[in-house]
Amino acid sequence: MRSQKTLNYWQNTSAYFKKSPLRLSLIICCAFICPNFVLHADTTAAPVLAKPHQTSSRTKVYFYNPEINIARNLVLKNAWDNYLYEMGYYELQPVDNGESFTKLIHQEKDTAFIMAEWLYASLSSSSEIDKQHLELAFVGVKNGSDTYRKILVANKSSLNFENVTIASSGSKERARKVLSSIYPEYSTQQLESMKVLSVPKDIDALMAVGYGLAEMALTTEVSLSKIALLNEHLYKDLLVLRKSEPFKRSVLVLKSNNIELKTAIVNVLSNMNQHPKGQQAMSLLGLDEWKSVDKKIAKLPENLINISNSDGGQSNDN
Repeated sequence: MRSQKTLNYWQNTSAYFKKSPLRLSLIICCAFICPNFVLHADTTAAPVLAKPHQTSSRTKVYFYNPEINIARNLVLKNAWDNYLYEMGYYELQPVDNGESFTKLIHQEKDTAFIMAEWLYASLSSSSEIDKQHLELAFVGVKNGSDTYRKILVANKSSLNFENVTIASSGSKERARKVLSSIYPEYSTQQLESMKVLSVPKDIDALMAVGYGLAEMALTTEVSLSKIALLNEHLYKDLLVLRKSEPFKRSVLVLKSNNIELKTAIVNVLSNMNQHPKGQQAMSLLGLDEWKSVDKKIAKLPENLINISNSDGGQSNDN
């Protein structure tokens, strides 16, 4: 097959060079100087394409937040990559569990991590993490605020905590920790007896109550406001039992000693709210924009957090 291709090539080019003896003489000279000239001529018959930039060489932005259902990871990646691919050689890499995420923080370099603020606080206080290489760059903002509250909402006809099902976004383990902070008087056994129904978004937790799939919802004030507009009948049947203390929103942490790389990442992410695709990607994390963190604080991440490591959360409505 290759010989036939080469023969066809030289049959076509010989007719061309018969019209120009000078070009033919040059080709003959090149054949003596470079014995592989015939092979080069064969391969250049096809168009030369620019070498694609492999996905593995893209700078990773790792994401993990137990407040957000991992079923949404593919949607998150697609939305973020739609923006990041236009900005350069970057990509979002969602992580499904905390253990894998922690290992990546240990092992990876020249990268960025998006995580719940309470998780970052926990990592910053851990002696196992090299804090000198972690730099807090951004905290997420929604509606002008970098904090939010979790609220426990119940159907007015179902206020008994026995055999109750609570709908919540994210992991069941995280939901129980938030419930523990809201109800410190409840024992571990009482909290464990509560069934947790995992749903994709905070507003879905309220819809689960409306459809009778759960008696209570661990959600956010923003979601409750949305339900008031979308489903007045459901909203009238809801009662807010308790509210949490304010929690910080998601943070973005850099891990690199490469000043140019860090500057590039900061520029790409700080401008997300100015780009339609960036706005869509941010909204899937329940954010409007990133707020830069003071550099003095960024060098001392353990001094940033003022809340307990066990508290936290993330509003992920879009």
